[in-house]
This record gives sequence, structure tokens and C-alpha cells, in this order.
Amino acid sequence: MHVFHVPSGWVAAVWTFAGLKALTLPRETPEEALRELGTGLQVKLDVLPYGTEKRLTLELQKELESYFCGNPVRFSVPLDWSGYTPFQRRVLAVVAAIPYGTVRSYKWVAEACGNFRAARAVGGVMRSNRTPLVIPCHRVIGRDGSLGGFSGGLAMKKYLLKLEGVKSIF
Repeated sequence: MHVFHVPSGWVAAVWTFAGLKALTLPRETPEEALRELGTGLQVKLDVLPYGTEKRLTLELQKELESYFCGNPVRFSVPLDWSGYTPFQRRVLAVVAAIPYGTVRSYKWVAEACGNFRAARAVGGVMRSNRTPLVIPCHRVIGRDGSLGGFSGGLAMKKYLLKLEGVKSIF
């Protein structure tokens, strides 16, 4: 587990040997970020000994710093996909490919996964996303342009979309 500061606050990351297992959205204090890992994301905090994934943490920190300075970033760290169903993996892979500054609807994501009737299920998958920002679930909105939901709250979703220069829904 690693906690570090980015321009928008403190984030916490948990790594396994497979890759990034969980990431918090920015919080005001390191303690809040750690609390979110333990409660909101329900991730064991003792996945790897501290320092095992230091190189990846530094890479992730650099990418997040660039992202929060308003730069388009394509995250390069490996992800731990364990615990996700095949459908969840398909949805999250589609969402991971949504370009910076672009939004797609839940229906669009469902269709891209091959199931045009699964828009509600896509919303459920967004709620289970353990690595927001790396898998940019904030870029998924309602077909009518409404924001839908977001585990970090709608204010954070608006902030992230504005940071990326999305103007079409505001």
C-alpha cells in the first residue's frame, strides 16, 4: 500500500503481484485515502509489503500528477483484474479505452461490449471499479447527457470532466 500526494489531494494505491488492485480518488488527508481503501473499496491493506512495487508507484504518481495538471494521460501501470467477472472485465476494458476529454453513454458502453440491453448493468460495473482514473468511469454518462452516478460523488465527476475539457454536458 502506498499513499502519495498529487495536485488535487492524497491518493492511496494497493498493489498485488499482478498489478494495481485499487486506487482512491484524491482526498484531503492521507488518512482519508487510507480509510477509503479499507472501507469504501473493501481492499485488504496488507496485500504486499511496502516498497515491493515502488517503481510502479512512482510511475503512477508521475502520471497522476500530470493528469491533475490538465494533461492527457494514458496510464501505463498494469492492473490486477482478479475478482472481476468476465462481463465486468469487458466493460472495464471498453471504458479504459475511452479517450481523454471524451464521454460515452452507459448504453454506448453496453453496445460496445456486445449487449445493447445492459446499460444498467454497465452502471453496476462502474460502481465496482476499484481503479478510478486509470479506468476512467467518470467518462461514462447518461444517454441524455446527465452525469449519472459516481462513487466519488457528482462534484468530483464534474471536476474531472471539466479538468479534461469536456464542455458538451455543462
